[in-house]
Amino acid sequence: MTTASRPTRALLACGLAAPLFVAVVFVEDALRPDYRSVDHFISELSLGPWGWTQQANFVGTGLLLLTFAVGLRRALAGGRGARSAPVLAAVCGLALITAGVFTMDPTPSYHPDGPVPDEPTPHGTIHGFMPFALYLALAALACVLGRRFAAEPSRRGWMWYSLVTAVAAPGTFSISATQYDFQTQTGHDHGLWNRVSLVIGLGWLGLVALRLMLDAAEARHAPGRLEAPVDRLATRR
Repeated sequence: MTTASRPTRALLACGLAAPLFVAVVFVEDALRPDYRSVDHFISELSLGPWGWTQQANFVGTGLLLLTFAVGLRRALAGGRGARSAPVLAAVCGLALITAGVFTMDPTPSYHPDGPVPDEPTPHGTIHGFMPFALYLALAALACVLGRRFAAEPSRRGWMWYSLVTAVAAPGTFSISATQYDFQTQTGHDHGLWNRVSLVIGLGWLGLVALRLMLDAAEARHAPGRLEAPVDRLATRR
């Protein structure tokens, strides 16, 4: 599926930042006082004296996903999704960066920075759109790569995994949204579903990055075996 040099493999390795983002969240869940991961959004970790850690997690992961997008463009080397997949990966990175720069407003259940604003602030409003941008781009990326995997018999398992992710990641995030009353800014279990959606979506992204890295390493030693599918896909474009 890929042809890649060592620098390209290094760029692809930046995609492993996706599951590491979730790992950092879980660590913060355990360390943050007065914070209930089941009933609080991940974005609420950006509030309070230690909020900078989650802001850095958003921005740092986003920057690494932008770098991953560059490696993805080089690795796919033509064929289905060679242009759209890197763009979608970059959108995921930009959504995370924006979510880190523009923090969520304090909520009635968690407001360590001070009182809850009477009206949504501009930065809170911008932040609120970022999860939707992230999951839309992530679902589209899973569909694009799933279609590319479908062209290779040995990758049919990855095709189904990608298509399930395209449905399950935004689907579980939607459950999270329905568990939360945006008018009163209260809810139950929305934090749990928020985390489930990230584990599904960003876990898939990290595993795909790892798969592409392994493909690239194999291509370096046996280019004829792995370059053929790329050529075949390019002729079908």
